[in-house]
Amino acid sequence: MDVRVFFKSKTNEYVYIRKEWLTIRHALLTESIQNANVYINVLLGVFDEIQESLKWSKPEFAPRRYWMQMPETGLLIANAFGVTVVFISLGASVTIFPLWTSPEFLQPHRIVSFVFVNDNHYVMVELTGDYPIPTPSWYWSRFRSHDAAAWEMWYKQRLDLYTNWLESRRKPPGFVDLDNYGL
Repeated sequence: MDVRVFFKSKTNEYVYIRKEWLTIRHALLTESIQNANVYINVLLGVFDEIQESLKWSKPEFAPRRYWMQMPETGLLIANAFGVTVVFISLGASVTIFPLWTSPEFLQPHRIVSFVFVNDNHYVMVELTGDYPIPTPSWYWSRFRSHDAAAWEMWYKQRLDLYTNWLESRRKPPGFVDLDNYGL
């Protein structure tokens, strides 16, 4: 399968992921260095590991310590490339908007989505349409700038769709599904 996914950089150039992985890692490492004073507090306890994971530059398969830590690295992706990053998993799904930039400044908007598969890694997927998007990550909500807070209003309808869908799937307190017990 040929997956063609692009990030639009802040200089309005599209970066093709499959061929430009080293460029992307370099951009993320640069972002982490330039804004280390913020990220060290936002990504408390994992910042050094995340920064180290971005230093892999060889063409062969990277050892585990150089695997990008998701969804935390999504914060760097959102800010380095001016995109919204969505992580989807059975455990916890989150959305990460850029921390400092308002949605009015980053037009047109681009959403980059990752899905957790095989209980061990994320793969990038291209979603289309006005699909629901998960609630913002706690660290985005806690550390966003005043200007960046507008992202929630810009995507309110899609965030609400996700919240409503999630609520509709909740079981009432004390609910026991007897099918799980073969009864």
